[in-house]
Amino acid sequence: MAKSGNKNMGSTAKVHPSNDPELDPDSYALEKFRLYETRARFYLIGSDRNKRFFRVLKIDRSEAWDLNISQDPVLYSPQEIKSLLQRIAEGNRATGGLTFVAKVFGIAGCIKFLESYYLILVTKRRQIGSICGHAIYSIKESQLRTIPHVSIQSDLAHSKTELRYKKLLSSVDLTKDFFFSYNYPIMQSLQKNVSSGSSQEEGMSYDNIFVWNAYLTQAIRSRCNNTIWTVALVHGHFRQIRLSIFGRDFSVSLISRRSRHFAGTRYLKRGVNDRGRVANDVETEQIVLDEESGSCKGKMSSVVQMRGSIPLFWSQEASRFSPKPDIILQRYDPTYQATKLHFEDLAKRYGNPIIVLNLIKTVEKRPREMMLRREFANAVGYLNQILPVENHLRFIHWDFHKFAKSKSANVLAVLGGVASEALDLTGFYYSGKTSIIKRANKSNRTSTGRDTSVRDLRASSGDLVRIGNSNEMLNSVVNQDKETDMNHQNKKDNFGSDAPHFQSGVLRTNCIDCLDRTNVAQYAYGLQALGRQLHAMGLTDVPKVDPDSSIAAALMDMYQSMGDALAQQYGGSAAHNTVFPERQGKWKATTQSREFLKSIKRYYSNAYTDGEKQDAINLFLGYFQPQEGKPALWELDSDYYLHVSGIGDDLIPEKCSEPNISPSGRGGMVFMPIPACRDDFSRIKLTSFDMLIEKTCSKIKNVRLCCEPDQRPGGVSGNSGVAPDAA
Repeated sequence: MAKSGNKNMGSTAKVHPSNDPELDPDSYALEKFRLYETRARFYLIGSDRNKRFFRVLKIDRSEAWDLNISQDPVLYSPQEIKSLLQRIAEGNRATGGLTFVAKVFGIAGCIKFLESYYLILVTKRRQIGSICGHAIYSIKESQLRTIPHVSIQSDLAHSKTELRYKKLLSSVDLTKDFFFSYNYPIMQSLQKNVSSGSSQEEGMSYDNIFVWNAYLTQAIRSRCNNTIWTVALVHGHFRQIRLSIFGRDFSVSLISRRSRHFAGTRYLKRGVNDRGRVANDVETEQIVLDEESGSCKGKMSSVVQMRGSIPLFWSQEASRFSPKPDIILQRYDPTYQATKLHFEDLAKRYGNPIIVLNLIKTVEKRPREMMLRREFANAVGYLNQILPVENHLRFIHWDFHKFAKSKSANVLAVLGGVASEALDLTGFYYSGKTSIIKRANKSNRTSTGRDTSVRDLRASSGDLVRIGNSNEMLNSVVNQDKETDMNHQNKKDNFGSDAPHFQSGVLRTNCIDCLDRTNVAQYAYGLQALGRQLHAMGLTDVPKVDPDSSIAAALMDMYQSMGDALAQQYGGSAAHNTVFPERQGKWKATTQSREFLKSIKRYYSNAYTDGEKQDAINLFLGYFQPQEGKPALWELDSDYYLHVSGIGDDLIPEKCSEPNISPSGRGGMVFMPIPACRDDFSRIKLTSFDMLIEKTCSKIKNVRLCCEPDQRPGGVSGNSGVAPDAA
């Protein structure tokens, strides 16, 4: 018995946090919390996943106006934390003792309206997937708790204005489309996480544009000088499924991240602001992990695309009388400075080339979209005159609606051709066959089996090979006349050595709302990319997925779910879509009735509820901060100065995701704008899409492509950079 007791004592001493040199108090992830309260303080007790050691956060409740938070530097063992709580309860017996309040899974933020500070707590979570062994969670339940004790609160804390702000903040439903991870930086792409030189021990990157509670958590993070108490919330969509090919299992994850900049609802946020931020800026990442990726032995791949509003100064006034308000070009920007800033930002985030796929209408009886089409092409043409040739924007215009009206149209086939060309230019991330490098020092995190995967892959990817520059890729495409030759070349050149490859550049897709048409195009891109990803990982023999296969059907369902979620967030209803239902064999009459109901719901949301939603977003993101004696948020005539001037961008400084890529442009030089007319389209080479059209026509059956109505079929010259519009 004595022998056994000595053994247990030795084991306890071995794992005690104060005696463990491998544990950095501020580097590991706390995942489980318990909130206690006394009259004077809140005590948040945090522990690692296995409850091996504990930390204490003290929140003062005796101040009505200020936020006083202190972090206990001591690491406690289970027995020590139990003893500490007993002493706290004993010391506060005269004022009511120590009371357990709630089981918590992280702090989503804290906020102050007119008087009191409030804690936003995640009280229930649900695991929705995992990446490289790191769990991804959604929020199942949250609570808003007032910090000051009720005895010291003034009447202002219970005023109608204060209560209305609380109700407004609560209307941001954290249980819908918000997700987070304790260990994996879900706000960044897999490629970024693997290749980044920054250590994971530095904490989560809250300055990332896709972290929506960066403002709400800033006070806690700055006072504690770490990120272990808070969770970084990403807004958008996350879905993961498991598939199998000939008995070999793999997972496909689809992650959409909505930017917090210039964020809002459909008719209230359009176009670009002065700092180059566009409305409805959403990054979509498609990750493929094979069965062994969780243990760092398997291969993995990801590809990133994005959507965003047309980067011009334009707007639409929401109307209760017109479901399709007029489009207004708000400002004449002769040098397209805001547009230039936007594309420079994309180059920093993703590298070059930037490929723009514009799906808006070409010809309308009442000019709406076509005005933006001309001005957008004019802007790209102007910017390409001042950009280096290797950084030219590839501009592809394709009238989705006009082409889809044709009975013989195969929309997905043509968009697949565009996607194939884009992938040839940008490449995609592929880890190669990784070899694990064992480090002398073990992880500073607690869950070592879960947390080493990203770091080890980063360490083993020291000699990373970037895909060749855009001109080299373009020349290789020109020389590949046959699809079989192209597939063979890609297999031979890119993945024969099993070396890692990176994506450089991005496909940027837009329609008017960047919802319905854009989602179909993004699925076509995802399907093309999936074929190449599976082939690179050795799961298939050819870099293509049969569009009629069960894998394609599963991917379509994922993109349809993503499109509905993003459309609900921005437009107020699920996505309009006739392409997917037709592909899925659904009855046309049923589809039409559903689309009609979606139209009614979107119209009602835009006309009656978008204003309140926008106010809630402005409050949540910190674009508006209430002050006593000043107009309330709902009393403002407009939030124009909050977003269009870019004031909200100053709240959270951010780092460039690609620091080695310098923005292109020539400072100090003045250029005259180019008129947006048909001659410019023939004169300025915007893209090499004419060759793609020839290849597409030779491969796809039942597809008709033609030029604009007032041009002859052969009217587009060989060196024209603009895609003929489809009829």
